[in-house]
Amino acid sequence: MEEMRAAAMAYYANMSEDQQKKLLKFYKSLDTNGDGKVSIHEYLDFLVRKGLTQHVPPDLFKLLDKDNGGTLDFEESVTFFYMFANNRLVICDGCRSYLWGLHFLCVECYKANKKETYDLCCSCYRNKNFTHEHSSFKDNYALLRAEQGMVTY
Repeated sequence: MEEMRAAAMAYYANMSEDQQKKLLKFYKSLDTNGDGKVSIHEYLDFLVRKGLTQHVPPDLFKLLDKDNGGTLDFEESVTFFYMFANNRLVICDGCRSYLWGLHFLCVECYKANKKETYDLCCSCYRNKNFTHEHSSFKDNYALLRAEQGMVTY
């Protein structure tokens, strides 16, 4: 999660003023009572409103809450925004765990519909802990490079 936080804050530091305003609007949409922090109830209400309850790991709020204060402050919410806005809320289709970094994607599913991918953690892919109609998988970094013509396997 620390790498995700660092990436989120790097994105925030390099956002335009308009993008930062959009992020502040997002934060205010989470903090529905306007007390300057996002409670677990506000967070869960947001997930329900956006139809994300099945796409978000159940322990994500706790992981986002870096200081274990029971609420999300602005910086912790920046991390959530980064994950939400950049489609970093990816779940393993084998074991249902959250995929933080390197993972495998079905190449055929990716090419057919980039919004609906079939994703596996390294453990599920290695141990063949999945049932899927296709057999061609690449890790997410290799797939990106392959899209650029930099990987040939």
